[in-house]
Amino acid sequence: MAGPNLLIGNGQVLAGAVAREVSGSSKTTFPYTIEQARARLREDLDSIAKAIDELPEEAKPRAEGTGLVTVHPAFLAKTRLPSAVFRRAGLRMVGSRGVQVVPARDHRPTATSGPQFTAELYLSGTSAAFREFAQMLISENTGKGVKNEFCKLEAVRPLTASERLLHLDGDDSQVQLEVVLHGEATDEIMLQQFSRHADRLGASIGRNKLLGVQGLVFMPAVAPREKLKEFAEFTALRAVRRLPKLRLHRPTVRSQQGGPAPALSNEDCLNPSLKVVVFDGGLGVKDLERWTTEHVPAALDKTAAEYLLHGVDVTSALLFGPADRIDGKLPRPYFNVEHHRVLGSANEADVDLYDCMHRVKAILAQGNIDFANLSLGPRLCIDDDQPHAWTVMLDEQLAKGRTLVTVAVGNDGDLASGAGRIQPPADAVNALSVGASDSRELFMWGRAPYSCYGPGRSPGLIKPDGLAFGGTKSSPLVLWNPLAGGLTGVHGTSFAAPLVLRVAAAARAIAETPLSATALRALMIHRADRFGGHDAREVGWGRFPETPEELLTCGDHQVSVLYQGTIDAGGRMRIGVPVPPVPLGVGLVISATFCFTSPIDAADPINYTRHGLTVTFRPRGEGSSAPFFSSGGYTIESDLRRDAHKWETVLHKTIEFEAHELLDACFDVDHGARDHGLAMANSVATALPYVLVVTVSTQKGEPIYNAVMQKYRMLAPIQIRSQIQLGGFPGS
Repeated sequence: MAGPNLLIGNGQVLAGAVAREVSGSSKTTFPYTIEQARARLREDLDSIAKAIDELPEEAKPRAEGTGLVTVHPAFLAKTRLPSAVFRRAGLRMVGSRGVQVVPARDHRPTATSGPQFTAELYLSGTSAAFREFAQMLISENTGKGVKNEFCKLEAVRPLTASERLLHLDGDDSQVQLEVVLHGEATDEIMLQQFSRHADRLGASIGRNKLLGVQGLVFMPAVAPREKLKEFAEFTALRAVRRLPKLRLHRPTVRSQQGGPAPALSNEDCLNPSLKVVVFDGGLGVKDLERWTTEHVPAALDKTAAEYLLHGVDVTSALLFGPADRIDGKLPRPYFNVEHHRVLGSANEADVDLYDCMHRVKAILAQGNIDFANLSLGPRLCIDDDQPHAWTVMLDEQLAKGRTLVTVAVGNDGDLASGAGRIQPPADAVNALSVGASDSRELFMWGRAPYSCYGPGRSPGLIKPDGLAFGGTKSSPLVLWNPLAGGLTGVHGTSFAAPLVLRVAAAARAIAETPLSATALRALMIHRADRFGGHDAREVGWGRFPETPEELLTCGDHQVSVLYQGTIDAGGRMRIGVPVPPVPLGVGLVISATFCFTSPIDAADPINYTRHGLTVTFRPRGEGSSAPFFSSGGYTIESDLRRDAHKWETVLHKTIEFEAHELLDACFDVDHGARDHGLAMANSVATALPYVLVVTVSTQKGEPIYNAVMQKYRMLAPIQIRSQIQLGGFPGS
């Protein structure tokens, strides 16, 4: 009997570099004349210099202060940002955040009325530098090019201490804080001065726990409430916010399930070569030792039962999946698991969770992990303008695409007033964030009420990436947990996340053809189900598949192709789409998913990813074009800057065509790189590894798989390990 149709694994044979058109230059027009810019900006520039002079010396390292410059929305693109004028004045652009503005003037005929998205830039420098900036503005001797830079600015103003204080209402006299500074962890002058500034006010900072990423420093602190405003005057500070609490589950509700406990398999795992890691509260049992190794730091030898129960539930979900649909025996695991205990009784005192975060970072930094699950983190919703330490730590570690990490989005989705939005680090653009669905039924499902919802930050707007069944109070997820006495019912995104990782890692375990972490992330998103009534803010790209067969096989009515390649910065790749030979009148559906990982600029949330793809769909080859990813792919696209979608690390869309509309169909893909939002020389930017998954299917189920394989003989199905028997694709 013939096996199922397999995923095509070498789609890159249909791709090749092509010349990129050189666009002609066009004359730039500006919203303001230099005379108007002088009238609008001069007084506010003087106020920045004056505010810096009035600050105590202890509050301004190197005598520098911070001003905020709002760019006119017409000049937000990386090639148009007014950067040269800042450098000439001796000012440094240290970060950015997004704002909505109504420009006083807008010269563009296509400009929309009302608020528009743009960037507010953090500029750092001495009062003398800001005065030089003002002098350049008013001087008639200033060159025309520099004058034009001033004409791109909408507003300037000082950054006040009150703006740095975020959500610190309360009556606690000593406030536990997390502080975010612009700078580097190696800047001893800045850090020592911050320590002296804190000491002077009776505050304390946790320098021994700081996390440094390029451009930002995070650390815990404690300050007297009455001194918060003075504390926030330190000019290198970007944000001062309340220290978040731990989230594992809120709370864990377990129910004992009836019936005999299933037996454990007597076989070793299928593929012991994979390194699969869980970061959680520990195991504390020997029942799983055939397939697990627990790593326990000396500081976490003492722990709590709740941490262990949680850790065993997560590990059991990863090894065996749901335990209520098996026949007396748990399935043979696909892989072994290394369980790293990163929480214990010591964390009752480690209220800031920095010790936990550093443990996770140190393990990921070893660079040899294939898969990992993170079902813990800080309990607070994400902030569009202020990336969290956990998020930037995770994105930095995953930027090379070596490891696939699933992250639970949190369980506060039923909180009011927007407090149910996804929690860090589920907003990481290089990770797969997982929420919980309320059912395993084929059609009747949605977001579980407790599961945190999106959107994520832009880029990274579609978060969670998707859902998996995480149980509900009335219909729990059944897992095997020896600490809980056998079968136990739970609910939470903590348990949905490892179920998703299990499917992705199982696909790697049974495939002989190499499947990168990025390829598996793309396949999971590509195969996610989302129906017309589902809002992306609720379910992301959809509900993830439950079996590896759904990733690796396809039905007779479709063909799925995996492309794994690289694109040089500034280059263009033309990627062919396998169009089946079908009669006129046959309707076709093309579903495509681009995915990549990217280094980040943590201090520039609106320019967070350094790589981007501009994708043009050409249904009839050279000279044709049709909307694809830019055609309404986001439910809140009107809130985005015009070019925001190209910087997303995931692009996914499904569109229907008539067969006669497709001839030599292809995607032309341009790779752009940026550094802190500014254009980056192609010669210094690295090539970008990308993954594309394309599925071509017929609208009415006409078979095409064999016809495509005969037409495109250079294509080859993936190879499966010899001892594996795959089931077919659902519906095949």
